[in-house]
Amino acid sequence: MAPIPLPRREFLDGSREIAPVLIGTIPFGFVAGVAAVGSGMTPVEGIALSVLSFSGIAQLVACQLVAVQSPVLLTIAAAAVVSLRFLMYSAALAPHLAHLDRRWRIVLSYLMTDQSFAMAVRRFSEPGDVRHRHWHFLGSALTLYLSWQLAVTLGVLAGAQVPASWSLDFAVVLCFIALLVPAVRTRADLGAAVVAGAVALAAVGMPYRMSLVVASIAGIVVGMAIESARNVESRPRGGDPR
Repeated sequence: MAPIPLPRREFLDGSREIAPVLIGTIPFGFVAGVAAVGSGMTPVEGIALSVLSFSGIAQLVACQLVAVQSPVLLTIAAAAVVSLRFLMYSAALAPHLAHLDRRWRIVLSYLMTDQSFAMAVRRFSEPGDVRHRHWHFLGSALTLYLSWQLAVTLGVLAGAQVPASWSLDFAVVLCFIALLVPAVRTRADLGAAVVAGAVALAAVGMPYRMSLVVASIAGIVVGMAIESARNVESRPRGGDPR
């Protein structure tokens, strides 16, 4: 039996390793699809939002703002604010993907999520030949993408049939908590989460649900401030600054 070519093996390994994540991703995608229809979008619009953005948090934020008829620019700005973390993800992976052509980088940047980023960082940090490890990234990200779009589509199609007694609004909250808890690992993460939550509650009466944008910005600023202070404290004092 001929050995499996390295790119294909990397792809299959990535697809297999992301599989456990789908246990939480598929229900989340279903809820996001239901939320799209519940906000007043048509099934086509709900699916288009998912395909174009491919970000669960951004999709839910957009759905909440569409539901209260927020201005388009405000909705786009809110989705952009909660997606700022992808700038840091891209910067972290750029050295590992610099050898790829533009088409590869565009595809991988479009497919990148929190989960696929974490898996890619782990894979790229392992010893050995790294030339084909972008196939591992593609395998994990594409598997997650297809599963997410299928779940969203099912949620969109079922959205009009789900009774209000199911309380799927509460399921959205549970999904956010499930995403938040594993992400809080440092003092900066905790500070950002606490401040964002407090500001969101304090600003809950703002029009067009501006509280989401204000809370996101406040959390980002506080998180960056705490991280900056930690970096200053960790610098050596006196002697050779190197």
